[in-house]
Amino acid sequence: MSDYPEILILGRDTCEDTNRSRGHLHLLGIPYVYRNVEMDPAADAWNRSYNEGNRVTPVILVGDPDNPVAVLIEPSDEALAAAIAGA
Repeated sequence: MSDYPEILILGRDTCEDTNRSRGHLHLLGIPYVYRNVEMDPAADAWNRSYNEGNRVTPVILVGDPDNPVAVLIEPSDEALAAAIAGA
C-alpha cells in the first residue's frame, strides 16, 4: 500500500507542463498513472470536461479519479506537492 493518494495525470507527451509535473513526481518517488489525451479519446474527453470543452494539459486528479479531492490544472510543482500533502 502506498503512502500517497492516487494520482492521475491527463496530459500530452509534447506538453512542457505535463513533462515537468511528471518529472517532479518521479523525483519525489510518488507513483501516478499517466493517460495521453492525444492517444486516448476517453482521457481527452475527461480532460475537456474540466476545461469548458478545451484541451488544457495537464489536468491532475488527486485521490479517487472518479471523486478526486483535488483537481489541478497546469499546476506549479509547489501546488502539486501541496495537493498531495493535503490529500
